[in-house]
Amino acid sequence: MPYNKLILIFIPLFLSAFTHLWNASEFPSFHIDEGVYIRRALHTLDGLGPHDPDSRFDHPQSSTSAYDHPYFGQIFLAAIFKIIDFPQNVLSANSFSIEKLFDTPRLIMGSIAIVDTFLIYKIGERRFNPAVGLISALLFAVMPSSWFTRRVVLDSLMLPFILTSILLALESRTYPRSINTFSFLSGIALGLAIFTKIPAFTLIPLISYLIYQRNKGALPSSRTKFKTILLFMFPVIAIPLIWPGYAFFSGELDQWFDGVFWQATERQSEDRTVFDILNSFLKSDPVLLILGTIGIGYLTIRRDFMGLIWLLPYFLLLYFVGWVSHFHLIIIIPILCISIAKMIYDVPSIIRIKRRDTLITSTITATIVLFGMVSTIVLISTNLSYIQLETASYIANESIPVYKSVDDDGNLSVKSFISNATGDEITVISGPLYSWIYKYVFDNKNTFSHIRDTQPIKTEKIILVIDPVYKRAISGTAENQTQSMRLSSVYNNTFIAALFEKLPANYTKKDYPFTGIDSSDSGLTTTEIRKNY
Repeated sequence: MPYNKLILIFIPLFLSAFTHLWNASEFPSFHIDEGVYIRRALHTLDGLGPHDPDSRFDHPQSSTSAYDHPYFGQIFLAAIFKIIDFPQNVLSANSFSIEKLFDTPRLIMGSIAIVDTFLIYKIGERRFNPAVGLISALLFAVMPSSWFTRRVVLDSLMLPFILTSILLALESRTYPRSINTFSFLSGIALGLAIFTKIPAFTLIPLISYLIYQRNKGALPSSRTKFKTILLFMFPVIAIPLIWPGYAFFSGELDQWFDGVFWQATERQSEDRTVFDILNSFLKSDPVLLILGTIGIGYLTIRRDFMGLIWLLPYFLLLYFVGWVSHFHLIIIIPILCISIAKMIYDVPSIIRIKRRDTLITSTITATIVLFGMVSTIVLISTNLSYIQLETASYIANESIPVYKSVDDDGNLSVKSFISNATGDEITVISGPLYSWIYKYVFDNKNTFSHIRDTQPIKTEKIILVIDPVYKRAISGTAENQTQSMRLSSVYNNTFIAALFEKLPANYTKKDYPFTGIDSSDSGLTTTEIRKNY
């Protein structure tokens, strides 16, 4: 690779590192799902298997199935935790920081986003040319919607596997004699993406289209074409079948069907449609969405249907499922960036300017990138996690480990969890955003995995966290009413020990880029910590 080209690739990677790694623990606020997936990864890391039975509490109790998503997300995250020795690498004999516990998984997601940036560059390069690849990577690195990938959610975890699958399909054009190998490897990557989260299957038409279109000259017969597609489809189908296979051999196939159908068909009542989220996206990143939509149309007019086939099946799925969150749109950000990049690259020919076309393309790109970078810096400088970090720290300070060992490197191994005052064990009742810390880091077996957790209360001393998760669980009509009554009883027999309030906003939601900040804020205004001792 030429030295100059290497320098150019480094620019979007550097920008992506900044926008995805800086201020990771403070922006955006922590979403409940982040606690869920970190807990499941730590459950796997502890050698308890990929299936966490407590997952049955992670959704309204109209379904009590513990099957909602496949296992590769927590397996992948657990493997990274193992490699970096998390959470032990955060604990030390001399100091401990709750913020570092939250920060580390976010930094992992930021590192994955840097990989995504490189893959987007390669996709743009292989599909069009290096200039389009560079512009695509720059847009992904700096546009405000890039913060979506900061959260520890399955959509962020599956994105690099989707992009890898697409890239491998495109690579077969460069190496036509290895088309079967690239098709099979592409199928493995997409199979892992589906094994992370089922909606990734909507990319099957796109990658099949790319394999066929880019290599139709290398496919001499219908039999060879069929073989190539079959080699692609085999791992795409076989790898995700591990999930229902696990349920079958565990004797819980009926629970698997219940969980899958609940996810797919019974969430429309939550009133978060694809149109609501697109409106939120428009407020968060109007430049990317508007120009990206125009870019998709431009590609389609040019008879390049990559963008259309990428988006259409996925949006149809979101429409029929009827429940959408902002991070569900992570999968569309790359194609918006690529389509804009191609359109910018073609601007000189569109307006029929033959001279200084590089200057025109560079000027447009620099303008959009500068606008996106400034907007993103302003946005991610905001502290939206103050309440959550303070809440977690307060509960941690309420209790200390009594049995601990320190190895030669100064790492602290926590064995049990007791209260400061008398040494009695305590029960922590909170949502999954906090529970993973006390259950898996401090090894407190009396920690509820979720507010909905129905395990018996075995201690006299109780800490109860009152936040939006508690309020939804206590008031929802699709909840376990017996558990709701028990929570009400605990509430009435505890007193307020601490009250944390949201930091005063130094911005107004009427001003861009804060117009779409609601997606990055969990809606916390106060969190109340109650205890009975």
